Amino acid sequence: MELQLKNIGMIKDANVKIDGLTVIAGENDTGKSTVGKALYLVINSLSVEEITMQELYGTDEINHLGRLNTYGKKIQDSIFSNKSIGNDSVIKLSNNNKSFIYHKELVADELYQKDIKVSSLITTFIETPIVWNLQEFFRSITDIESHLKLVGESIDIPYPFLMKDLYFKLSTKRNFVEKWTQSYSKEITNIINGTFQKDEDGVFRFYREEKKFDLIDTATGIKYFGILQVLLDNNRLNSYSLLILDEPEVHLHPKWQLEMAKIIVELVKNGVKILVNSHSPYMIEALQRYSKLAEVNSDFYLAEDGYIKKENDNNSETLSKIFEKLSEPFDTFDKMDSDSMEKLING
Repeated sequence: MELQLKNIGMIKDANVKIDGLTVIAGENDTGKSTVGKALYLVINSLSVEEITMQELYGTDEINHLGRLNTYGKKIQDSIFSNKSIGNDSVIKLSNNNKSFIYHKELVADELYQKDIKVSSLITTFIETPIVWNLQEFFRSITDIESHLKLVGESIDIPYPFLMKDLYFKLSTKRNFVEKWTQSYSKEITNIINGTFQKDEDGVFRFYREEKKFDLIDTATGIKYFGILQVLLDNNRLNSYSLLILDEPEVHLHPKWQLEMAKIIVELVKNGVKILVNSHSPYMIEALQRYSKLAEVNSDFYLAEDGYIKKENDNNSETLSKIFEKLSEPFDTFDKMDSDSMEKLING
């Protein structure tokens, strides 16, 4: 499937293929995260089954208004600012000559989740492992919402939408099982030398060698791996999953960036579609090398000056541009060394 964006947030134009592993690289504030949010929004706006106008409105005379306007509005308002999506904004998801197109004046509404073989129930956006530090907060919100629903009342409780959605997927388990997931959960256990499990009170803790640790005292890098471990244990990563990882390298040592890249590629090899946003040369090169070894579909894009694009539709040329862009700090170091040497020579 292919995602096209125009005039969304920082992005002037983007055309990104989502089929296997997709990597968007670039500096901060270049629109990388916007692509992931737009993709999440569209997937969660697609219906599972086709709904005719007769079924929806009781008449065939009403024009199709589009599901993004009706079902996705809350998500849109929660993850985008009012200024991010304007009158000239376009979001388009296409697959096999079917499209979902949204902007203020036109909606093409032909695409369904079954067409792209991705389920909104297991589409997950991971912004930060700090979600673990907020589990008591989210548990309290859940209790309040359940009580209000029980007594027939409602209240609008503001909360970080993507983190609340991730917490829900971490705290609930699906019955649908694909056996391969458990082997990768064990692989993560070996990397972090422990497991994330609920204790007798239903609170997640980190267990290592018969000891348990509060997650607030657990290293942030371990927490990131713990998210993937629990999602695997909860059957929320499988061949109908879409996983969006926003700069997963931020809290990881370079050695663990390589371990994370290896896990990502192994998930893709088992059918998970993954979008990674990154500004780490270690992570990007590891994803390129592991995907080549595993022979999985991979597409690399550079985010720069409002555009997200692939150079001449070629991964190698794009990666050259990416590494050239991300190596600029090393050029600064070289200049500092040169200036120091010149000063030493000239006294």
